[in-house]
Amino acid sequence: MDQITTNPIVIGIDAGGTMTDTILVDQDGHFKIGKSATTPKNEAEGFLASAEDAAVAWGISLQDLFSGVNVVLYSGTGMLNTLLSRTGRKLGLITTKGLEDMILMGRGLQAWADYSYADRLHAV
Repeated sequence: MDQITTNPIVIGIDAGGTMTDTILVDQDGHFKIGKSATTPKNEAEGFLASAEDAAVAWGISLQDLFSGVNVVLYSGTGMLNTLLSRTGRKLGLITTKGLEDMILMGRGLQAWADYSYADRLHAV
């Protein structure tokens, strides 16, 4: 297999019920995969272990991996399972009276995978 000479610019991490998977992608579409056991008591441990496994496959250190990326995408089933089973702690959202809609409107300012909303529409 050819040696990849560029650094990854996108990290995608998915924490499942058993395994945490990582994919690294560079600007040319080259990719490497990492995998680690999911650690429900501290998801950061599984996150970092999976990212390190992918970094080793790429041939770079974990520090170099995170210092050079543009986007880190993370998804996990833990929050979704807690929400659906209603077993989590009660929480609330405090906002200024009269500005409740700003929370929903603010979501339109976010970028998706390093693309603004306008760029996202034209990327397809």
